[in-house]
Amino acid sequence: FQGTPYYALYQIGAALSKRQVERLLPFVDFQGVLNRQLAETLSLYLSKEGARAQQKGPSLKVGEIEVRLSPEADKVAADWVVRELRTYLKNKKNPTLPSSFALLAVGRITRKGDYALVTLSAEGERLRLGMKKEEGVWRVVELNAEDVQRLLKGYFRGKKG
Repeated sequence: FQGTPYYALYQIGAALSKRQVERLLPFVDFQGVLNRQLAETLSLYLSKEGARAQQKGPSLKVGEIEVRLSPEADKVAADWVVRELRTYLKNKKNPTLPSSFALLAVGRITRKGDYALVTLSAEGERLRLGMKKEEGVWRVVELNAEDVQRLLKGYFRGKKG
């Protein structure tokens, strides 16, 4: 079990349910997730305009324009996300988060070599995420941009009502 995507998913659930960000960090590449999320979100938006964004290493290419974020900017963004998550988890008024067993129960993992597609499905909703084995540890490296946008829209609609 240890050293598998299931173990990483279990650890992510344990960290969230116990509200321990430090326990989450080894299993989520926040900087990589943010970079990919930016590229995918821009691609979704620009595809409506006939352009396409592609992530090329540390840069983002939109048509003929190449945007390169500095490693410092990447780190600042990732640190901000971790701080916000820490603040959210510390506030006991925020809803209870899924346990390890809940994530494993709703998760389906399809593994191909050192990459795994994880699909979390419950109550008609889903979140797809990619995991990659890096230095013997499975880590979340990407979230499906369409799933994230749909879930965020639903979340904010619920906040208004």
